[in-house]
Amino acid sequence: MMTVVVDGYNVIHAVPELARHLDRSLEASREALVALCRAYHARRGDVQGVYVVFDGNQEEPSDSPMNRGGVTVLFTQREEEADDRILRLIRADQGRSRFLIVSNDTYVYNNARAHSVSVMPVGEFYAQLRPAVSPRAERPEPPEKSTLPPRDARKITEEYRRFLDGDPT
Repeated sequence: MMTVVVDGYNVIHAVPELARHLDRSLEASREALVALCRAYHARRGDVQGVYVVFDGNQEEPSDSPMNRGGVTVLFTQREEEADDRILRLIRADQGRSRFLIVSNDTYVYNNARAHSVSVMPVGEFYAQLRPAVSPRAERPEPPEKSTLPPRDARKITEEYRRFLDGDPT
């Protein structure tokens, strides 16, 4: 079983269908993403739960997560970014669970990989959500970053691990 952690606003801004909800309200776009994640969780037998992490602000509750249909919605503290909360979830688990992080953010990607956690680009995740989406929905825009060959990604990850451990080599 795995736990999926979704970088909320990163996904909303990368998926045109979700970004369109921003015209109505930020809450409407968040609700649309949570609804897609609930459908994803319901279809997947290998997903223990889904966390959707949003940057918090003065209007959002930040102390208590909201759990709806296998999806836990987390708002960060005002001074904390969603990226850091995602990484805190990984660190707090200390390798006991299998995580999949959904984000196009390079900071999240590099740090998650340094902890041996799988990262899925938003476009790939959204493609898995598409069966639950109307057939006329637009395709997501491709991620802004290019993907590295696996050999290069491993090399960078190893160098980053050494950096985190304070190894100067």
